[in-house]
Amino acid sequence: MMQHQLTIVGLGPGPAAYLSLGVVSILQHAGQIILRTAAHPTVAALLAKDVNFTACDNFYETENSFEEVYTKIVNFVLQACQKTDVVYAVPGSPLVAEKTVGLLREKAAVAGLALNVEPAMSFLD
Repeated sequence: MMQHQLTIVGLGPGPAAYLSLGVVSILQHAGQIILRTAAHPTVAALLAKDVNFTACDNFYETENSFEEVYTKIVNFVLQACQKTDVVYAVPGSPLVAEKTVGLLREKAAVAGLALNVEPAMSFLD
């Protein structure tokens, strides 16, 4: 069975101008993109470039706690990785205060899933 890859990218702190060229290229060439949330200024630029994605905002509406939301998102991303390569995009930097990224890193290691994390400007920058 072919092993799929999970690439985690950050959408930066705001406007699309803060995205790195590397992240833009990854998003433009990705087969499947999952956004933690579509409530981010960069999303308008993605839509303008016809970048297709699935957002996880529905989990925030159906679950009772952030812990449950994050668990649902992580499971959703990992299920998608069973079928294809996935790019998971989060607001800010994937390495700063992103609970889902920490959980994905742990579970990917256990599952032997190839994982790549692309740096991005954080909200602190």
